[in-house]
Amino acid sequence: MKVRRRFGSVVEISERRLPDLKSLLMGAAGLAVRVEATATCVVSGAQAEVSASEFSVLSCVSRSEWIDAEALCRAADVDMDLILSMVDKRLLLSDRAECKGLVEADAQLEARGWLPMAAAYHAATRWSGVLGDEAVRDHSPDAVRARMDQSMRQFGAPPPHLPEHPEATVRIALGEQRVSPALSVLLGDRATRRAYRTDLTLPFGQFGAVLHAAFAAQGARTLAPHCVAMKRTSASGGGLHPIEPYVLVVNVEGLESGLYHYEWGRHALALLRPVDTEILRSCIERFVIGQSYFAEAHALVFHVARASRNTWKYRKHAKAYKVLFMDSGHLSQTLYLAAADLGLGAFFTGAVNDADFVQWAGLDPLDSIVIGANGFGIIDASRTELDMRPEPWEA
Repeated sequence: MKVRRRFGSVVEISERRLPDLKSLLMGAAGLAVRVEATATCVVSGAQAEVSASEFSVLSCVSRSEWIDAEALCRAADVDMDLILSMVDKRLLLSDRAECKGLVEADAQLEARGWLPMAAAYHAATRWSGVLGDEAVRDHSPDAVRARMDQSMRQFGAPPPHLPEHPEATVRIALGEQRVSPALSVLLGDRATRRAYRTDLTLPFGQFGAVLHAAFAAQGARTLAPHCVAMKRTSASGGGLHPIEPYVLVVNVEGLESGLYHYEWGRHALALLRPVDTEILRSCIERFVIGQSYFAEAHALVFHVARASRNTWKYRKHAKAYKVLFMDSGHLSQTLYLAAADLGLGAFFTGAVNDADFVQWAGLDPLDSIVIGANGFGIIDASRTELDMRPEPWEA
C-alpha cells in the first residue's frame, strides 16, 4: 500500500474541560483542560481527532508523491496500525480501491483551483436534514419580546445598530438630496414578505419579468476565443457571473410544477423534473429547514454558484469563495426590486439544506454551492405577523 497527504489539511486546535477524578478526590476543582486537534475533510466536511503521533506522520508525507506505507513507518518510527488508522480517518490517502473516490475528489478540488481553507469551510458548513422551529414557534409580540429578553440575559445587549467611530471630529449633515421619485418609491416598497396567496396563480408574464430583470443576460463581449464576458443587471466579481438560477415552479400560469434550470442566456426554462405541487411544497419545506411559509410562494429560485467559474480565474485565491456570496446578494436585491415594481412579494433565505438540494437536483457536490434561495409571488396582505412593519425613520 502507498499513501500520501491530502490536498488540504485544515486542523483546528481547541480546548475541552474534562472531569479530573484525581483532583476531585484531593478536594480540588476537579476539572482538567485537554488540548485537542481536529482535522476537517475538505471533501465531506467530516472531522477527525489528530494525535501528536499522527501529526508527526503527516510531517513525513508528501502531498504530491506516493510513499510506500512500510517505508513511512520506518521514517516516522510508527507501526502499521497507526498508518491504517489514519487512512480510515481520511487523514491520509491510499492507493487502495476503497479510497479511489476520495483520491479523485481531492484531485478535482486541486485541479479546479480551490483554496484548501475555503474548501474545508464549504464542506464543514453544508447542511443536510436540518430542521428549525421558525415555522411553529409563537410569533406574537409577547413571545418575540420574551425571546429577546432571554437572549439579552444570556449574551448582554446586542451591538448598536448605529455605531459611531470614536475618532470622528466633525459631522456634516447631507441634507435632503433624493434619487428620482420613481426609484425612491420602489426602494420604499422593497420588503421581505412571508405570506402568499396560495389560492391564486402567478401570471406567466410577471413570473418571466422577474426572472428577466434579475438574472437574464443583458449583453456580451468576446475577450478571446472561448472566453466571453456577460453582463447582467447586477455586478459580478471579475465579470464571471457564476450564479446559476434553479427555479422551483409551484403555482405559475401555464407551467407544470417542478424543478427547472433558468437558462439566462436564452431567457428560457429547461424542465429538469416535474413534481406534483403538494409534494414540491414538502420538498421546499425540507430544503429551507422547515420554514413552511416559504413553501407558499409561487416560485423559488435557488442560487447555485459554480465554484469553478471563479477559481478558474482566481486560482487558490483568498477572495474567490467570498465573492460568490456577494454575487448572490446583488442578484437577490435586483429580484426584490423587480418584484416590488410588479406589486409582488419577495424573500431571501440562507437557511437551506444545501447538501440535500444539490443531491436532489443532480448537481456536482464538489463544484455547486447553494448560497440561498429567493422566493416571490402574490402577497397575502391579510397575514402580516411575520413581516417587518417599521415606523418611518427620522435622523
